[in-house]
Amino acid sequence: MKIRIKGIKNAIFLAIILPITVIFPFGGVNADIVEHLYEAEMPVEGQSREERAYIVREALKEVLVRISGRNEASELAMDTALVPRPTRFVQQFRYRNFSQDEAIPVSPDGAKPYTQKLWLLFTKKTVAKLLREQGFPVWGKTRPATLVWLAIDDQKQRLLVGNSTEHPGRTYIEEEAKKRGLPLRLPLLDLADQLKLQVTDVWGNFADTLLDASLRYQAESILVGRVYLSFSNTWHTRWTLYSDGQRQDWEISNRENLRKAINAGLSVTGEALSLKFTQVNDVESSDIVVIKINNVASLNAYNKVTKYLRSLNVVSELQTPQVNQDSIYVKIKSNRGQEGVAQAISLGHMLVADITPPVEQGGLKENESGDKKSNPLVVDLVYQLVQ
Repeated sequence: MKIRIKGIKNAIFLAIILPITVIFPFGGVNADIVEHLYEAEMPVEGQSREERAYIVREALKEVLVRISGRNEASELAMDTALVPRPTRFVQQFRYRNFSQDEAIPVSPDGAKPYTQKLWLLFTKKTVAKLLREQGFPVWGKTRPATLVWLAIDDQKQRLLVGNSTEHPGRTYIEEEAKKRGLPLRLPLLDLADQLKLQVTDVWGNFADTLLDASLRYQAESILVGRVYLSFSNTWHTRWTLYSDGQRQDWEISNRENLRKAINAGLSVTGEALSLKFTQVNDVESSDIVVIKINNVASLNAYNKVTKYLRSLNVVSELQTPQVNQDSIYVKIKSNRGQEGVAQAISLGHMLVADITPPVEQGGLKENESGDKKSNPLVVDLVYQLVQ
């Protein structure tokens, strides 16, 4: 499998993909908050200690991939030197029964049928520590929303998968997206979509048509998938990811069923988005970024802004060296630098970029004799608080 990356110069593409807050002045909907990242639920045969130990390690593999966005992170859970007792990563667990309308997974050949589910909550601090110590990033819960245009050809029909399509392909996308912590969105396929494009446009991957039809969804990235069943009865896929002015193409062949074909494509998608939105922590390369935030005129607004900024995965330290009547200055330490901080903020819904050019603002600092003197703050980024 080869991934080809191309730069895109396209007015429609730039309008939808680049997080320009002048176009979407109130934060838009180009990112989602993904909850329950440190949870997993696995089917089990019973409640024996031996099976639970095995299941915990399998669940940890899933969580490590979800938190890092890197498929190879799952190997950490299998390293008995790094993880001699996977249960020490577990904060809570409980067994649950299958609901009456829930499909019970089929157990492997020769195994007993599943009777329950084991729900696990892993300790965030312990999981993050393992990943960072082994050189993997930790992906926060604010993640880029990705619109998925998926066309499936099973030799009987060629169809588009939407958010209400009664087709296994939709279920597989939703399940894999949840497993990987990817906020994937399927189109409505309503009259507005039908007037913009047809299944042939997706199958032909006509970029201008696809990007124009995607404008209404204001997603951060767009994934185009074409899945087909060959005459040898194996599934083949072609994928294209449009994100941040670039186009990535790849193909995956010879998957024995539709689920594995879709999962393989979403696996590469998760890796690509993770590489773009995460970076391995490097304390020595941390930068100081100074941000001015306007429209902060109350204690409640101040607490709201600082709490939000502290929650960002790219922020390691935060100070507020200057507070004015209706604005504050925040000094952030981040291993992602100014670009990484701006990118993380652009995914949220609280702050919008101010087009006012950054300027130096006078701050106050005591010298050795105790007298206060002006110490200019060089502002890197300016934002407006959305009330």
